[in-house]
Amino acid sequence: MSGNPTFPIPASLQELESAPYNLLPYPNDFEDDDEAARAESFHKLIRLIEAGNRSLISNGLGLFEVPDGEEDLDAWNDTERIQALYTLVRKSDSLAPATRSRLVKALCDAVHGLSEALANPGAVMTQTQQSDGEEGVGGANSSSFVVSQSFRDALACHIYMLFTVMFLTESKEKLGKSLNSATSSSSGRGGSKSKSKSSKSKGHNTDVEDLAASR
Repeated sequence: MSGNPTFPIPASLQELESAPYNLLPYPNDFEDDDEAARAESFHKLIRLIEAGNRSLISNGLGLFEVPDGEEDLDAWNDTERIQALYTLVRKSDSLAPATRSRLVKALCDAVHGLSEALANPGAVMTQTQQSDGEEGVGGANSSSFVVSQSFRDALACHIYMLFTVMFLTESKEKLGKSLNSATSSSSGRGGSKSKSKSSKSKGHNTDVEDLAASR
């Protein structure tokens, strides 16, 4: 059940384009000819994620069960899904508000579905785990359920992607507020200088008028 992780948490989002992930900025079939084609390509990626979530809700941990000695050739969190997540998260700032909301919801739904599956493993324990439990002290079932490495990778991947979207959104908001604050501050200083110049001009005119009257 255990093994080397296929999704170790990267130090930065850009690292996903290097080994061991080797993702692309966009999927090979991503159409970017114009804004309409680009929007449809993003919607296609969102639909792929949502379809996977529905499968997760229906099958739970059963999606991650692979008989001992066999390779998981039909992984739920496969390269296609991770590629879609990477592209959507990487470009989340440029997504339409409705599309970005669907992305966040899809990530939340996936994390929730994985957490529910972990909390309720049900009857998906392997025969080996069940027999080990039956051989516990006094014949009691004392097995400790251990999830597969593919499940751990999937959970880590989706939590990381959700965190990254939150981080990018907050960074954009902070940058916007910082720029607005700087603009307002600059405008305020400009107004103060204008008022100062105006006051000096009025004072000078008054002095001239007083001098003329005295003559």
